Amino acid sequence: MPRVVDGSKFNTVGVTPGAAGTTVYTVPANHAAIVRHFSLSNNNSGAKKVTVQYYDSKSTTYYFIAQDLSLAANSYINILNSNVLALNASDKIIATAETAGTISALVSVEEYYDPNR
Repeated sequence: MPRVVDGSKFNTVGVTPGAAGTTVYTVPANHAAIVRHFSLSNNNSGAKKVTVQYYDSKSTTYYFIAQDLSLAANSYINILNSNVLALNASDKIIATAETAGTISALVSVEEYYDPNR
């Protein structure tokens, strides 16, 4: 169980995914994390597709959050729509862009120290 009494820390990560899977965020060892914000933007003058996956380190399984999501030219999308995503130590969020250098991913998380992870 996370130790809320030890407080939490906030972390924001920005990544430009490549055409091969790019890790956007990995939960540190001995931590749990709540993803508070997760957005994607297309920085290109044409529509581009992006795939986002969640990797569950406990079951070593990948799950699609969005598969071949088409983003209009110069557009932005909030993936979570005011929801949150709970992650455990070594869990990951991975993004794959149709064309490298065209998509930006921004993730803000709240990390909690969890000595049992």
